[in-house]
Amino acid sequence: MLTTLLRDRITAVWLALIAATLASWVLGVGHELPEHYAAISIIVIAFTKVHFVGRYFMEIREAPVALKAVFGVWNVVVGAVLIGLYLLA
Repeated sequence: MLTTLLRDRITAVWLALIAATLASWVLGVGHELPEHYAAISIIVIAFTKVHFVGRYFMEIREAPVALKAVFGVWNVVVGAVLIGLYLLA
């Protein structure tokens, strides 16, 4: 059963999401990067996680092409706006 679970794509995505969460935490707590680079990296990681949650856990990868496109554009636009607002603040 464990080998079947480890071969499943959802499990691999879940493990990648956990790794991304840990990377965000490390960047937020103890990093050697300048503050702007760490914050932008955390935002990019967060929106990458949104992409994977939408595609694999909300079944958007099996949705019509228009819905996939809207989700992808929304993800990029909102992420870019947040990064822009952060840099302007």
